[in-house]
Amino acid sequence: MILFAPNPTGSGHNMRALSIAQAIKKQRPDMPLTVALASLQPTFTPMFEKSGVEVVDIAGRLVDYSKKSNLSKELDWNNYIGGYIANTFLSGERILSYLALIAEYKPTALVSDYNMAACLAAIFSGTPLVFVTERYDFTLCQLEDHDLADGGFEVNALEMARARTALHSQFNWMINQSQLVLTDKPYVASLDQGTPVAEALVSGKAHFVGPMIRDINVQTGLNVREQLNLGDSPFIVASISGTTMFAQNKDALLAAYLDSFRILRERNPELKLVLLGRQDIQAQDGVVCVPYYPDWMGLLREASLLISAPGWITVTEIAALQIPTLFVLPSKSEYHELEALRRLELLGFPTHLGHDRDAIVELIQGELEKDTDASAYYAPHQQVAAPDGEGAARAATRIIELCQGSIVSLTESKAA
Repeated sequence: MILFAPNPTGSGHNMRALSIAQAIKKQRPDMPLTVALASLQPTFTPMFEKSGVEVVDIAGRLVDYSKKSNLSKELDWNNYIGGYIANTFLSGERILSYLALIAEYKPTALVSDYNMAACLAAIFSGTPLVFVTERYDFTLCQLEDHDLADGGFEVNALEMARARTALHSQFNWMINQSQLVLTDKPYVASLDQGTPVAEALVSGKAHFVGPMIRDINVQTGLNVREQLNLGDSPFIVASISGTTMFAQNKDALLAAYLDSFRILRERNPELKLVLLGRQDIQAQDGVVCVPYYPDWMGLLREASLLISAPGWITVTEIAALQIPTLFVLPSKSEYHELEALRRLELLGFPTHLGHDRDAIVELIQGELEKDTDASAYYAPHQQVAAPDGEGAARAATRIIELCQGSIVSLTESKAA
């Protein structure tokens, strides 16, 4: 039996776990799978169960990190480590919950999608660990104090240096204790050199497998345009869901998108906007608000452009589907996605930092006017999707090999 433990801080972790689980079921329908869900349970429970995966609500309550601020503007040991990391990533209560779950289910392997508490529980219990990660180190360790100061944080340099040292040490130890590390984020030397995952790629413990996403060839049969009353009009999809450090950033970005669309619609009255992640805004001509849409990939295939935060599961999806996308981060205070934005820029994707309306209008207009049939247009996408969009299948194969004993288990490696 394989136990999945996606991190609770975003839908992407759940989605990646679901995609790998579906790929395992495709290769080994008889293999029992269980997922410990810790966030967005109403949305994901039926999706996992439909795929033949048993669901355990490890949180015991609905958790949604997209609805509130999750960080203080004062970055010191007490606020960052005590108030954020210790509660969100390294909760003692959560570690004990996973230990109890491991004792009950006795999994052959635990697959953690950036879930530190689950990783520690697996290591403590001697359970073979597969670490699925979109990060090469803790986020803080790949950012400088000036990046944080630019985001409006008051940084206690001494205490944050101690925090970096401690977090890097924990991350490095965790990678060393894992039996298998899988990533969907392509290596960029200027960002990743010397990080624990980069070193694991060299040693052969880690593998870049490409997009770990749902089967892009599956068609739901839903008529996107008919369901959303879009007709034949060209439309943009703007997503403002996902974990936020500060709720005011999300509000500012929403206002910028709506104001930008008013101007764009004056230029092209046929243009429409599908706004994902909100339903509590005033009616606006040409705007369709959808808190969640089940055929996300079908929606993207019909869209002229996606505007999104640089959440990595979204990056891998649009790369595999070859969707024109503009990545926008409203502020450096959303520090958890700053590294991803920089990576996307280095890979050649269009990006923007800020929520200035006029800048966003011109960026969107420029993207809509680009020739998406040009051979070079999707070169950035191909770097993320290399060699193709079948990363979940490759991940599944490696996990199955681990469970079948092709990779030495933790207890055996210690004995040796």
